[in-house]
Amino acid sequence: MTLDRLVPRIVFAGVLGLAFIAAGCGESPTRPTPSPPSPPPAAPTPPAGLTLQVVTPSSGPTSGRDFVRVYGLNIQDGASVAFDGVDAAVTRKTSAYIDARTSAHAAGPVDVTVTNPDGETRTLTASYTFGVFSIGAAPTAVSPGGTVTVSWQTPSGRGCQGGGDWIAIYRVGDPDETGAANGHSDLWYEHVCGVPSGSWTVSVPNELGVYEFRFMAGAGSVARSEPVAVE
Repeated sequence: MTLDRLVPRIVFAGVLGLAFIAAGCGESPTRPTPSPPSPPPAAPTPPAGLTLQVVTPSSGPTSGRDFVRVYGLNIQDGASVAFDGVDAAVTRKTSAYIDARTSAHAAGPVDVTVTNPDGETRTLTASYTFGVFSIGAAPTAVSPGGTVTVSWQTPSGRGCQGGGDWIAIYRVGDPDETGAANGHSDLWYEHVCGVPSGSWTVSVPNELGVYEFRFMAGAGSVARSEPVAVE
């Protein structure tokens, strides 16, 4: 075969080889380029000043002496709490909450205000409601070991921390703090756990005497039933 016939074939083969190499190098023009990963969202910056979040429980007796916790942020040592403008006794405090005991107040919703020693003040409007607690028992005379139906009514929003409020049988005239080993009553008690109304059928003591049911909230009884004579 002569040289002049080989030259076109060599040139054609070289062109094909270059085209193959060019197509195989780098990314295909039709292949999408992957996007870089998105950066994670930045964590929210906590507020620098005093912030209030919630009051719990959100209701309590008009007679006062209720234990209330106000949750928030940046609560300082020496902060005060006021219900409807009246300072409450502070019993415990951290930067995230402050505990206080209410004073007697007329029924209705009130603002709760926390004030730091530096003068910064925040208010939760109508965040706590003073309300009426009631409890009743029937019949009011029963044989030893007989049964009585006890019913109660409270404002909503009491909560269930530690079992919440509770109802117990007491001898008429006994103090709320009886020294009972269970912390409530040696005769009978039951936790209400935030339920605003209801009734139970309860067996009275076998010992003759006059008894009553008490609704316990905060630091003591906030309502008492009619006397029940066991005779």
